Amino acid sequence: MEAAYRIDRLADDGHRLIELVGRDPRATVPSCPDWTTTDLLDHVRRVWTSIAAHADQLPDEPLPWSGLPDLDADAALDQLVRVLRGVDPGAPVWTWGTDRTAAFYIRRAHHETAVHRVDAELALGDRTPIPADDALDGLDELLTTVLPARVEEFPERSLHLHQTDGDGEFMLEAVDGVLDVRREHA
Repeated sequence: MEAAYRIDRLADDGHRLIELVGRDPRATVPSCPDWTTTDLLDHVRRVWTSIAAHADQLPDEPLPWSGLPDLDADAALDQLVRVLRGVDPGAPVWTWGTDRTAAFYIRRAHHETAVHRVDAELALGDRTPIPADDALDGLDELLTTVLPARVEEFPERSLHLHQTDGDGEFMLEAVDGVLDVRREHA
């Protein structure tokens, strides 16, 4: 999936999220039951600000939350889109995932925004689908980039996942506590 496509989707989903929250800032988010839509947008706004700072500065260690600018959601989204459009996806940068390039942040911002756009839509009863290829890529990100960086040891198991609305399969096997993910038929 191309970086430009991801950034375009991120911008569209981000604007939709902001618009939805503006409709009902106090709506309860069913998928995040302790949050209102305003809380949801505040979380996403902070994530956008953090990702923009990391993609802009390309540090070799995490940047502290306390040093990030306090931007409103529109400004944070605009800044993020501008920074991501200007960064080389292959540039090395600290990340908390297994991918240590700026492409990690482009992909993470894309999926983070899409998921929380759906959260806001659920709160307002106005849901639009995530494109199937985006959903498959989000699952790929979870399995190949997020889980291996977040889980120290996997139980000895195997799992075969098959996409029902397109060509997508994953074979997951944990051997000696290490997760092996292959995009293939079992």
